[in-house]
Amino acid sequence: MNIARIIFVALVVFVIQMTAIHRIAVAGCAPDLMMILIVSLVLERGPVPAVVIGFLLGFLQDLGNASFLGMNALSKSVLSYGVSRLGGGLLPENVLYKGFIIFAACLLNDIIVLPIATSFSIGEIFVSFFRYSLLSALYSALVGVFIFGLLELLTRRVVRPGVGH
Repeated sequence: MNIARIIFVALVVFVIQMTAIHRIAVAGCAPDLMMILIVSLVLERGPVPAVVIGFLLGFLQDLGNASFLGMNALSKSVLSYGVSRLGGGLLPENVLYKGFIIFAACLLNDIIVLPIATSFSIGEIFVSFFRYSLLSALYSALVGVFIFGLLELLTRRVVRPGVGH
């Protein structure tokens, strides 16, 4: 995917995340489209491009809510590095696997972000994690599986039996 297309998709995802995603929230939890985009972009890249992509997308997300400027850039950079190292061709290329990676990345993102966002209040961290983070990570993983499945279905080559390529 070329740079212009990545920038365009990132801006569209950012706008959707900031404006429309709250309308499909379930029990106060909405999917994290930016995390789905990060996983899709860095899964097959090396660690250095993954960290750069994670930092830039996290910084873009920080611009939407500047109260903790740099927090999302830090967490997305760390997670992008982890996703690129974990998924760098070692594990299966499967839609459900990508959903698991999205679920784990969302949970780890909240583990990084929640202490800062709650001013290190242990009670608030646990309540927020078990009340919102788990459901939001599951919701994000389900949306990611749907998106990856749809993309796989749309880009699948049709091969008819008995007909050569």
